[in-house]
Amino acid sequence: DYSIMGMPEHSDWVLNGPFLDKTLMRNYMAMNLYGKISGYAPRVRYCELWLDGSYQGVYLMMERVSQGEERVNITQTDEDDPFCSYIIRLDRGDTPENELNSFSEYAMKLSPDTPLNKFAINVEYPGALNLTEEKKAYIEDDLSRIEKAIYSYDYDSKEYGYTALLDVDSFVDYFIFNEFLQNYDAGAYSTYFYKDIRGKLTAGPVWDFNNACDNYMETAFDGTGFSLQDGYLYFMLMKDEKFVEKIIERYRELREGVLSEEYLMDFIDDTEAYLGVAVDRNYSVWGYSFQAEKLDNWNRLLPVDRNPSSYEEAVEDLKKFLVKRGDWMDENIENLRQYCHESANKRFNH
Repeated sequence: DYSIMGMPEHSDWVLNGPFLDKTLMRNYMAMNLYGKISGYAPRVRYCELWLDGSYQGVYLMMERVSQGEERVNITQTDEDDPFCSYIIRLDRGDTPENELNSFSEYAMKLSPDTPLNKFAINVEYPGALNLTEEKKAYIEDDLSRIEKAIYSYDYDSKEYGYTALLDVDSFVDYFIFNEFLQNYDAGAYSTYFYKDIRGKLTAGPVWDFNNACDNYMETAFDGTGFSLQDGYLYFMLMKDEKFVEKIIERYRELREGVLSEEYLMDFIDDTEAYLGVAVDRNYSVWGYSFQAEKLDNWNRLLPVDRNPSSYEEAVEDLKKFLVKRGDWMDENIENLRQYCHESANKRFNH
């Protein structure tokens, strides 16, 4: 365990090179904003990297999503006890020892398993060294119990429904934040949940915004539409009117503060000023990335004319996206009610 750049001691870190994100800001912005909204998001610090004396540019040192008093503060596992707190991740497949076979997979509620894009629920905590067969079985059973309740006809009842099993506010904030930034990996990939042995299943922390704010390589997003209502668990939660109303109310609240246009524009300007001449140093190494014809399709946006030709253009594109997205959501957030409209025959609510 080490303290890095003033962040609390831990052994688990990520050194992230934001090559595709020409603003260098998306992950930095997302983690800082979500930390203000939810209480915890992985801490991040900008740094410049030298490797064997060779300058490598601007990187982002990040806390990984992991257990700890200063991270995901859940009870530490006892190696002799099969019952444990846990962190799980929806993503492409992991090693077989870390993949869960919960009720969602049995009920075909996850995306299809294809050779190129396998989708799975993976155990992040306890880690591989402490994940015994007994612990894994407990996590599968506990998660399946929650999934069955949410998929049932009683999903919205007080006695048997999701409110007794989920930290509902965390699911609300997670939905709003990922929708606002159009981070559409959320709900399928890089999606974390955690549960203390004495607590409820909680959505988050957030992770991986390199593709957010219209920065997906293969798909352009114009700041309109919703997506997460089809995501894991959300496809049921969005059928409950009370949950949808919580989203609408919370969204309006956040637009007066952390997600307001003024706050976001000031945050970007302050970050750009903080980076200062480090931006020039970074692009003395990676400046060719502004020449889309020199990049392959894994490292550029398609169609090619979406790629910014300068740092200033990249920052301006980010600002324009956030303004447009905020304006669209302001006008359309109430349209989420379409997903919770009751059917006279309750089975059609599922």
